[in-house]
Amino acid sequence: MKQPILIRYDEIALKGNNRNVFIRQLVNNIQAQTGAKKNDISVSPGRIYLTPTMTYEVIVKSLKRVFGISSFSPTHTCASDMGAIEKLAQELIAEEDTTSFKVETRREDKTFPKNSMEISAEIGEKILEKHPHRTVDVHNPETTLSIEIRGKSTFLYTEKIPGPGGLPVGTGGNALVLLSGGIDSPVAIWRLLKRGMNVDAIYFHAPPYTGEKTKEKVTEIARVLAEWKPTPLTLHTIHITKILEAIKKDAPEPLTTILQRRFMYHIAEKIAKEKKYQALGTGEAIGQVASQTIENIQCTQAATDMVILRPLIGMDKREIIDTAQKIGTYKLSILPHDDCCHLFAPQNPATKARLEKVKNAEEKLDIETLTQNALETIEMEEIE
Repeated sequence: MKQPILIRYDEIALKGNNRNVFIRQLVNNIQAQTGAKKNDISVSPGRIYLTPTMTYEVIVKSLKRVFGISSFSPTHTCASDMGAIEKLAQELIAEEDTTSFKVETRREDKTFPKNSMEISAEIGEKILEKHPHRTVDVHNPETTLSIEIRGKSTFLYTEKIPGPGGLPVGTGGNALVLLSGGIDSPVAIWRLLKRGMNVDAIYFHAPPYTGEKTKEKVTEIARVLAEWKPTPLTLHTIHITKILEAIKKDAPEPLTTILQRRFMYHIAEKIAKEKKYQALGTGEAIGQVASQTIENIQCTQAATDMVILRPLIGMDKREIIDTAQKIGTYKLSILPHDDCCHLFAPQNPATKARLEKVKNAEEKLDIETLTQNALETIEMEEIE
């Protein structure tokens, strides 16, 4: 397959003087996720062209995972003269198993002797001469033949494949996101990637309460998410068994979950600051569970001075599940697993905790020692 793939972007086009920064990053990400070489890609206003060296199936799968791409089309090319365009248009329509069509033209080369409307009308007439059983339907055609005239070359295509949209990964800063084996946090990572953030993950493990199967499940979820990144996803694993046991032993039961999350923020913050992450991230959504009331979020937020990103904050569960199914993490997330937060969850959790009471409860815990001991268990894996 050597005909160019025409790649479109939309949100990037709204950028001002730094638009080229976004385009360069998008090109770099296309190279990274498709294996294309620099000479395989060219850029023109509003378009990127990729000459692929891999199979059609591979290139489609790869481009569908490049954030910043709004859509793309496998094209056929010819010289920019009406005779060549007419001949190729007739051939392409002949390959379509449809009866109605329309022609749309985009004339980037304004020196071309006919305007877009004239080109579309003339090409449509030539198609009908060759295929009299076809009909033109400008409102609801079965096939749309698109023509883009750019300099010496003209591109024709009938297929428009949606991309994931968003912004190129690497243009929005970086974040360390709390990842569990559940449904929500993988979706949070995906949504931050879509906003151009370079995201890595931290997973809190609690052996023997959570077994190796749980850890393997989280790793597999991270592997799916890594397919959406042009660079490997770093998974940090931290053992927090002693922290959970200390909270259960010495803290008021209704505050257990809030104290657990505050410890997670303490630990994540130390790793993030050491490794130059600019923000933390979670899969929290308002009101979804007891720890996600606005009062309890305020109590956990106060554990760190870092920005905490919550890309799911206004989503309902159905929306989150739909996204998880779309990105490929849902089937893994619903596999049975032992979650440390659930295993140590109180029967009657506080839903409107007060920060003063939470801090009083923490005074009975050796936060610094417990945090440092947990940090000494860190395991890191680069997942591609």
